[in-house]
Amino acid sequence: MAQRTYLVLDIGTSSLKGAVMTSHGEQLSSIRQRIMGPSEKTADFRSSRWTDALRRAVPRLSRGYHIDAVVLSGNGPTVVAVDDAGEPVGDPLLWLDGRSESIPGNTSFYLGKIAWFERHAAAVDRVRWYLPFPEYLIHWLTGEAVATTPGDEFSPFIWSDGDRRRADIDASRLPPFVTVGTVAGHVRRERAEALGIPAGTPVVAAGSDFLMSLVGTNTLRPGETCDRAGTSEGINHCSATRIDRPGLRTLPHVIPGLYNVAGILSSTGLLFEWFREISGQKSRDYGDMMLDILEIPDSATIPWFFPSVHRGAAWEFQRGMFIGLGPEHDSAAMGRAVVLSIGFAVREAVDILRDASCDVAHLNACGGQARNGLWTQMKANMTGVPIQVPAVPDAELTGDLCAGMVGLGEASSIQEAAHSVVHMVHTFEPDPDRSAFFTEQYHRYRERYRRFREALEACE
Repeated sequence: MAQRTYLVLDIGTSSLKGAVMTSHGEQLSSIRQRIMGPSEKTADFRSSRWTDALRRAVPRLSRGYHIDAVVLSGNGPTVVAVDDAGEPVGDPLLWLDGRSESIPGNTSFYLGKIAWFERHAAAVDRVRWYLPFPEYLIHWLTGEAVATTPGDEFSPFIWSDGDRRRADIDASRLPPFVTVGTVAGHVRRERAEALGIPAGTPVVAAGSDFLMSLVGTNTLRPGETCDRAGTSEGINHCSATRIDRPGLRTLPHVIPGLYNVAGILSSTGLLFEWFREISGQKSRDYGDMMLDILEIPDSATIPWFFPSVHRGAAWEFQRGMFIGLGPEHDSAAMGRAVVLSIGFAVREAVDILRDASCDVAHLNACGGQARNGLWTQMKANMTGVPIQVPAVPDAELTGDLCAGMVGLGEASSIQEAAHSVVHMVHTFEPDPDRSAFFTEQYHRYRERYRRFREALEACE
């Protein structure tokens, strides 16, 4: 059977990832472009960064290939206000931007940001649509305004009519819902000329990047668990039942009737990128840094790094401190402290899931961290859990492919598409001796973290 060719694009917080992929799961070309650095302020972000990145990336990706469909996923909850011409009104409110209004009883991840914009932004009267992201880019490509949802149970977390009324948001400014795998529109002529793809090419909605990572790792059956690591990280367990427990967030799954139970680590990738920057290793290869870190003997005395000293998210890097840092410690010792803090956060998330009766038998890894075998093996040792790596570590792109296959009728369901194109190519098994060593370190780390947090809180 003739295969179709899809241009798949995932726009995260820090970078755009793109590929041309076939309906057999082959990756014909790929690209990654920086969008935002770890030290940049979210308030300084402009929507043009996204569209400029598309203008640079798409012609290079698609050159020489016939593109049957474009599929878009991206970070969220992020909101972009646009006018009648589709031009941004003010700047976007990114998912990690704290500007949001409190709305009693609200379940929406978006309406608080929209309410803040209505009350504080200039030229609110010009707003035609409040668009989620990446649907802003669908609108930019096609002129169509949509919001992407996996299904009715998930939609209230985007917005509901009741929450909208409580937030006093005009319903006419909120776009209609389409489901994942829907052709949301077609590429306009002026965009086609700028991007080098045919006018009229279907554009398929895929929605949130974290949902596409579940599809791209085939974490679609109860008991499967995905470790999605980018700027943020989530240990996402597929459950047949809803689980409510402190330290976990439960949302409807991309597959209706199932649930995504997640330990949220909101900034592990951001933490490592911050460390690269402050240690003068911004352009250094990630693998070379891990080699230096792993050469430090277990018997060496290194500092501890604690990534946060505030209450709130389960694990979040806003402030941090090195404890026991001395003149004898170099960047490798500091890097090991940072890497241990990330691995222990993953271990804690796995433990919380298990305490909630979510059996984590293995992790399906994806994201930039999954490209580094040294780190993935270390993480397997630290968690005591086997870690599987897919053929395409940027699993959001494979998830986009699956959504595109549904949109063009090549698959009858997301599950059918994922079963066809997702392939695990290696499993990192935990070493029992290393796991025992890291387990002892983990308990020491947690106890010290607790004591320092209590001491600092007492000084506030």
